[in-house]
Amino acid sequence: MAPVAQQIASLRSAGVDVDVVEIGGAGKRKYLRAIPALRRRLAAADLIHAHFGYCGWVARCQAQRAVVVSFMGDDLLGTIDAGGRLTRRSRLVVQLNRLVARTLDAVIVKSAEMARILAPVSAHVIPNGVDLHQFSAFDTAGAQAALGWQLRTRYVLFPGNPRNPGKGFELCQRALRAAASRVSEPIELVVLWGVPHDQVPLYMHASDAMILGSFTEGSPNVVKEAMACNLPVVSVPVGDVPELLAGVSSCAICPRDPQQLGAALADILERRQRSDGRLALLRHGLDQPSVARRVIAVYDSVLRRQRDGL
Repeated sequence: MAPVAQQIASLRSAGVDVDVVEIGGAGKRKYLRAIPALRRRLAAADLIHAHFGYCGWVARCQAQRAVVVSFMGDDLLGTIDAGGRLTRRSRLVVQLNRLVARTLDAVIVKSAEMARILAPVSAHVIPNGVDLHQFSAFDTAGAQAALGWQLRTRYVLFPGNPRNPGKGFELCQRALRAAASRVSEPIELVVLWGVPHDQVPLYMHASDAMILGSFTEGSPNVVKEAMACNLPVVSVPVGDVPELLAGVSSCAICPRDPQQLGAALADILERRQRSDGRLALLRHGLDQPSVARRVIAVYDSVLRRQRDGL
C-alpha cells in the first residue's frame, strides 16, 4: 500500500485535508467492519476517494457524499492462477467492479488497458507517481557495499512474491539461466519481496538490472521507481510498461520467451550502463506533485458538477 500512502502525502502537501479510514486485517469481513467508521466521518468530508475495488464498494454504501474510486490493478485485470489463467472468483469480482463503476462520480485507473475494461464508463488514466527524492540516482558500488554484495557478481532484481503465479517467477528464473550462458560474471537473482519500502531504493541502486515477468499489471510502481533510479529494466509487454519504457536507454520489452528475455538481459548486463529512465519519468509527468495535481483536478470536477446539480 506504499503508493497509496505516498499519494495521500502528496495530496496533503498540495493543500488537501485528507482523513484516512484504513481498512486493515485479514479476510473480506474487514470491509464490512469499515462501513460504520466511514459513516461517522461523512459530515466533515466533501467527497470520498477509495483505493481498490472492494474499498469502492464500502464507499458506495452511502449516498450522502460523492465517491471517486481508484482501481489499482487486479480488481479490473483479475488474478492469475498457477496455470496462467484468470481465476473464476476474480472474473466475478471484475464484473461486479464494472457494475459499481457505473454508480460512481468519477473513476481513476492506472492504465489505458484498465480504462478499456470499464467502457462505456469514462475513466481518468492517472498512474501513481514516484517520490523522486526517495528514488534517485546513486552510487552503485556504495549501495552494494552497504548490502554486503560481491563486486564481481551481477545482481538482477525480481520485484514481487515468487509464490504468486501472476508474477512469472519461473519465467524470470529461466531467463536468468539463459543470460548466464552469455555473461562472463556470475548472475544472482534477488527477490524484492518482504523488503521495507524505505530500503527499496538501496536495492535498486545496488542492482544491475530488474526483470519483470508478470501476466497482468496496471501501471507497476516498481517499474517507475526503477526508472527514477536509472535502473535498467527488462520486461514482458504488460500493463503500461511498454509505454513507460518507450525510448528509454538500457531497457527492453520482450515476448514471454526466456531465451529472448535472457538475451536482452545479457546485453544490458554486458554493456554496464544505467538507463535514462528518470528523464523519461519526468517527461511522463509521473513525479508525485504532478500526479497530485491531476487527482485534485478530478476532485474539483466532481464537486463542480455536484454544485451545479449535474
